[in-house]
Parts: sequence; structure tokens; C-alpha cells
Amino acid sequence: MHSAGKAASPAERNGGGKNPRTVAFDFDGVISEYHGFAGLEHTGEPISEAVSALRRLKAMGHIILIYSTRSTELIKNYCNKHGIPVDYINDNPLYPDATGSKPVAQVYVDDKAVCFRKQSADELVKEIINFQPYWRVKPKTS
Repeated sequence: MHSAGKAASPAERNGGGKNPRTVAFDFDGVISEYHGFAGLEHTGEPISEAVSALRRLKAMGHIILIYSTRSTELIKNYCNKHGIPVDYINDNPLYPDATGSKPVAQVYVDDKAVCFRKQSADELVKEIINFQPYWRVKPKTS
């Protein structure tokens, strides 16, 4: 982790490697199984494909940031327990001048997101109105 109180250099902001990115992963529904809120301390099992992707990205030199409405301590303990690599939780100290509650990253991975692709307003509104996170969609039976 970056030492507190010192502004990060551009190389540190980029992870020091070749074109590294800060990748921000949502916790519930991306790293931890989630089927709706079940309590502040309730977490699901790790989602193996997401954890595998986190490990691969970290091995490639990317910075891993996990963000959530959950407490930093809960996420830290969860990651330690399950061997999940993480550089920062709910904050990106590499950008000390950033304001607001959204941590700075180059890519965000979230189960409750609609991707903006400069689609028309009609298309965007339709996507938003019809959006369901994967864990709310009932599997099709054949």
C-alpha cells in the first residue's frame, strides 16, 4: 500500500508497470455471493471467477480497489480470510485531491451497473428501466 500523507507520483498512480490500471470491484454480487441484503455482517461465499480475475490482474501489476457500502474492516477481514488480493478499500489514496465518495479508478466492475456507450436517451432509459442484476434474474427452465 502507498504511504499516507505523500502525494503519489504518476508511476505510482499507474502501478509502476506497463499500462497498469486501477480496477475497482464492487464487493456484494461481484466478489461475494449476494442475493439481496441479509444483514450488515452477512457475506456470501467468494465468487471463484471474480477472485480468479482479481488474482490475475494483481499478478499483471494492476492496482485492485474494492468498494462497497460495507465497512472497510469487514471487507479487509473477508479478503484476508479468503486470500483475495486488494490494495485499497473504499478509497484510492493515490489521488488525495479527489473529492466525493466515488474512489478513482480506470475501470469499475459492478453487478448493478448499466454501461453508458453513448446510446440514445431512449435506449438508455429503456436499459435502466429494464435492468435487473444477474442474481435477480430467474434462470430459464427448458
